[in-house]
Formats: sequence, C-alpha cells, structure tokens
Amino acid sequence: MIAEGFLGIKRKFYEFSVSERLFLAFSMICGFCISAEYAVIRPVSSSLLVTSYSSSILPYAWLFTVPLNFVLVFLYNRYLPKVGISRMFFIISLLVVFGNIFVALFAKQIQIVSFLFYLWKEVYVLLMFQQLWSMIHTTITTDKAKYLYGILFGIGGIGGVLGSLFPGFFAVSIGSESLLFVSLPIYSVLLVSFFLAYKYSKISKGTLFPDKKGLTKKTFFEGFQLISKSKVLAYILCTVFFMQLASALLEFQFTTFLEKNILTKDLRTEYCGKIFGIVNLITTTLQLFGTYLILRFLGLKKSHFIVPILLGCNAVGVLFFPVFGMVSYSYIMSKAMDFSVFGVIREMLYIPLSTDEKFRAKAVIDVFVHRSSKAFASFLVLFFQVFLAAQALSYVAIGTFLIFLAWTFLVLRVSKQEKVFA
Repeated sequence: MIAEGFLGIKRKFYEFSVSERLFLAFSMICGFCISAEYAVIRPVSSSLLVTSYSSSILPYAWLFTVPLNFVLVFLYNRYLPKVGISRMFFIISLLVVFGNIFVALFAKQIQIVSFLFYLWKEVYVLLMFQQLWSMIHTTITTDKAKYLYGILFGIGGIGGVLGSLFPGFFAVSIGSESLLFVSLPIYSVLLVSFFLAYKYSKISKGTLFPDKKGLTKKTFFEGFQLISKSKVLAYILCTVFFMQLASALLEFQFTTFLEKNILTKDLRTEYCGKIFGIVNLITTTLQLFGTYLILRFLGLKKSHFIVPILLGCNAVGVLFFPVFGMVSYSYIMSKAMDFSVFGVIREMLYIPLSTDEKFRAKAVIDVFVHRSSKAFASFLVLFFQVFLAAQALSYVAIGTFLIFLAWTFLVLRVSKQEKVFA
C-alpha cells in the first residue's frame, strides 16, 4: 500500500506542466539552501552566546527578540507592497550575508556581537522561510499540497543534514567564527534559485518584476486584525505559540546541561552541530515519508493531535529522568517534530486563505508570534529562577508538560469546527 502511494505521487508529478516542475525544482533548491545555511549558523550562534555570557543570558535574549521582531515585521509589512516580493527577498538576503560576515570578523573583538548575532539569527531564518512558503502557497493547490509539502520540507531537511556536517566536524579545526563565511556561497545559489522559482510561480505571471496584486497597504496592526477575523489564523497562532513556548523551555534545559557538561566553545559547537545533524536526519525522514503516511491514514484533522501528545510524553520523561542524555533526546524530538509534522500540517492550513493572509498575517504569525513566544518563556524561566532557585529546572519540565496538555485540549476543541480543517 505504501509503495502504491509513492507510485501515485510519481504519476501525479508527470501530470505537471513544465513551468510547474521548474517552480518545484527551484523551490526545493531554495529550501535546501536556507536549511543548510541555518544548520551552520545555529550551533555557532548558540556556542558564541554561551561562551560570552553563559546560559543564564538566554531569557534576556528572548526578551530582546520581541522589539526586534516587532520592528522587522512592521517594516516588512509596510514596504512589501512598495518593493515587491522578489526585491524584498534580495534585500533581506544581503543583510543576512553581510551580517554573518561581520560577526565572523569581529565576534572575538566585540563581546556584544555574539549577543546581537543570536537575536538576528532567531529572526532572519523565519523571514526567509516565510517568503518562500508564501510564494509556494500561492502556486500549489490543496490537493497537490498533501503529497508535495512533505517532499518540499524533506529536501530542506537534507540541506540541514549536510549543513550540520560543517559545525559537527570542523568547528574545532577551523574555529566556530570561520564557519560563518559559508553564508556567502550558499546565499548566492539561494538568490538565483529564488528568482527562477519566482519567475515560474503564479505570482509573477512570467516576469521577475514584483507583482503587487492582492497586497494592500496594511500596517503591522492590521495584520493582527486579519488574524482576529479568521478562525484558521487564530488557531495557527495558538499552535505556533504553544510549540515555540515549549521549545524555548526545552532549549533552556538543553543549554543549561550543555554548559555544565561541555566546557569549551568549539566543542560545544561540534556537539550542537551533531545534535542538529540528528534533528535534520529525523526531520528529513519524517518529511519525506512520515508526514505523507500520517496525512494519508489519519487525515489533516487527526494529524494535529500527534505533536502535542508525543512531545508531552517526552516532557514527562525529562521530568522523571533529568539527565543530559534524556534532555538532549527530548530537545532533538521537539525540533524534529517542529520542522516536519507540525510544519507541514500548519502550512497546509494557509492554502485556502487570501493573498493578504498568506503574506501579511503569515508574517505576523511566523515571525513575530513565533519568536515573541520565547519572551513568555523567559518570564517563566526568570520566575522559576528567582522563586524556586534549586528546583527551577524541575518546574521548567512541569511547565513544558502543561503546555503540551493545553495544546491537546485546544486541538480537541477546534477539531469539532469543520471550517478550520476544511
């Protein structure tokens, strides 16, 4: 039955027009490049931050992401209709490359650079993926998304696996900062691929010039108004909030154990690189095979129960076995599920929405809400540290479990409303 399913995918792919095939191919390359670059950047940024400030700085870093998120999403929503989709992607890509090169050159000399780099890393990758997936949503129909989205995510996962090899095996030999120069060649390929994908998308209508149709001059706050008027967007916002809140608490646990168990910067980078390599390997497997099978046998509605139930069980494991290995495993699974099953079933909910909702409201959710959720996690961590001191990590584990429990009840309630999962 599984083999028949994949043969069906192959047959449907041959039914696509040449332009649709080219769009998919270049979109896959874009996802591959973004994931590969981020797989290098993420362990470097975490290692630099912990080395410069220790893991205790994490809650404060998450708080600072809130104003940064607000400013970036405000500017993005404000200027997107003016500069267009392709030019906006080009501008953000240049900022990413020059920013990473600057960090590579000056992180050792200027301590605060590692802190600012961690904040920037938390935001820019979401903007890159948000722009790519908004374009994909406007081009791929719902019936095709059921079997294509897992593949699109999976190619990105392969990029993540290969990108993880750099910090996982070369951080000690060449130094963590030197790894950041990889952004230049990867983003050069990304830009070419994005413009070609844009050319064959339904947005451009055969031209590289920005198509502003469907994009209105709405402000950042009107993006929230779009969300308030849509049950689908409101549900997506809540699930993203729960996922990132729990993920932040797990990250704090993991980083605290990492600091205590691995004492040097480059060794931390290598360990994180290998951890994210495992994350990307599991993610890719789930994206290419797992999500398709889950959607095929469970459907979109029932699939939304899997993430909170599975990760809730992992949170119980950390609560009863608070050791570095168990914390690392729980962290790996949370990231793998976030980037695979949760990512696919979340993105599918955007397909029937309007262009404004796909670009404007999606930017608010995928960038501002996504990262600002960590601010709430920081308040929880700081509260536990101040009032519960020695038992702080135990209460962080309890809080993580309660988040997944609340998420499960949310899905149970929303599943009764057919319009959300239609």
